[in-house]
Amino acid sequence: MMVQRYAAALFICMILSTTLGCSKQVAKEEARLYSMRAYEEGSREARIAGRGRNGKLLEELQAAFSQEHIRLTNETFTEDDIGNLTYQYRINNDASQFITVYIYQSPEARRKGMDEIYGAQEGDVNVGGGHNLIYSDKETSIVYTSTGDKTDNYYSLFKKIAPQLLNEHDGRAGS
Repeated sequence: MMVQRYAAALFICMILSTTLGCSKQVAKEEARLYSMRAYEEGSREARIAGRGRNGKLLEELQAAFSQEHIRLTNETFTEDDIGNLTYQYRINNDASQFITVYIYQSPEARRKGMDEIYGAQEGDVNVGGGHNLIYSDKETSIVYTSTGDKTDNYYSLFKKIAPQLLNEHDGRAGS
């Protein structure tokens, strides 16, 4: 009888220690997942709001146009499933005039992406009824697109601003 009680007590202790060990492991895993999720959400929000490292490039782009009394409006942001970022602005709220900033994972990804979208990585390109002026460096491309009867309203200004911004920008901005 005493042996049975001793065996039962030992069995209960083993179950409790296993349960507590599993609970600690589960709690650690949940904390790790929560921390990573919070980090990823914070990083994404920073990129969306332009507070990440790419925020400086976006702010300088807006400031350069603002100095010429031109507003960049209707900002949109997208991130694809591998982390490439795209920011787009209308120029003075005009849907036929816009600037797109692409920030890729690597220079190779940028070259491939720009070839897929525009059929070129740099220069003047006519695609889909629009005229595009593309400037690229490292992982980043800045594109001015104009369509319709207002083609190239900001061509000269963009030609002056974009290369200067890319020269001052120090590479991969997201993440």
